[in-house]
Amino acid sequence: MSARYWAGQALVVAAAVAEALATRVWLEDWMAVGALAAAGLLVLRGRFPRTVFALTLPTLATGVLWLPAMCALHALAASPRRRGEVVAASAAVAVVAFVPWRDLDGYAWSLPETTLGVLLAGLLAVAPAALGLLGRARAELAARLAELALSRERERRYAAEQAALRERERLARDVHDTAAHHLSLISLRCSGLAAAADSAPYREEAAALGELSRRAAADLRRAIRHDGPGLAQLPELLEAARDLVEAVHLEPGACPPAVEHAAYRIVQEGLTNIRRHAPGAAARVSVRRSGHSLLVAVHNDPPPGPCPPPDPGGHGLSGLRTRTAALGGTLTAGPTPAGGFALAATLPVPTAPDPGAELPVRGET
Repeated sequence: MSARYWAGQALVVAAAVAEALATRVWLEDWMAVGALAAAGLLVLRGRFPRTVFALTLPTLATGVLWLPAMCALHALAASPRRRGEVVAASAAVAVVAFVPWRDLDGYAWSLPETTLGVLLAGLLAVAPAALGLLGRARAELAARLAELALSRERERRYAAEQAALRERERLARDVHDTAAHHLSLISLRCSGLAAAADSAPYREEAAALGELSRRAAADLRRAIRHDGPGLAQLPELLEAARDLVEAVHLEPGACPPAVEHAAYRIVQEGLTNIRRHAPGAAARVSVRRSGHSLLVAVHNDPPPGPCPPPDPGGHGLSGLRTRTAALGGTLTAGPTPAGGFALAATLPVPTAPDPGAELPVRGET
């Protein structure tokens, strides 16, 4: 609790103690002890409002002690209680404060004194209860305003997310239309070159380029439909990189689509980086299950020749880290002691392994 709260508690207790000491001359010894005890109990009025009210109510019968019962009534009204309970407590305060318990036999029930007693009893009963109910209403209003502000903030975030999603979809469509158009032109051009080529190697190379263009266009279409490639497409990806991959170990089992897609992208990015930064280096690919995790690794040996300068504008690895972290996994990438490069990821798989869904093994590391 805050220092302001404890300062308020100390002020209330101090005021009640001061009232008991100031009226000591009109109190008997046991009454004075009870008044001090009631003043100390006020610290607990916020947690136990009913009990504290019941214990402080008799102090009103002294005719000179008002603060303990008034503070307890205020706390009872400010707590989440039924209104009928607050009304009953106020009526009890009014009755105890009105009756002259210490001089009941010799009290003169004249009209002025009775009227003054009624007004004083009404003030002692109504004022604390009204202030407590007002405080409760303000607290409830503040809570509802905070809830409304939180709801509006959620709506604002949702609207911003929807706007960002629409913008991403628009950009994806634009990228698809532009890239698919150019890839189609490249594929047609390669098909024409393959048909017009004189030598067999040239025709094969042109046909391979055309096939790669068609595969890239198909990947773009799947990405637009949010149906990205998974583990079932890994053999096709590795077959296209057969000149690069030296050994393959594929035993992934059954995985959720998001995990399969992430594993495919990790292998794809690893092979792309080897072609770009270590041309001619032999690569090894491993995708296997280990308990409730899918382990993906792409390693390559040192390249036979000099490496091209690194591209500082690439974001492939950072994108893989973001994708892996979103699935609750980890990804590491860095050079090996032998001079090559290693890309490894651990992707959690919540489902049980399915041996019947294993991919064919092409080689062993």
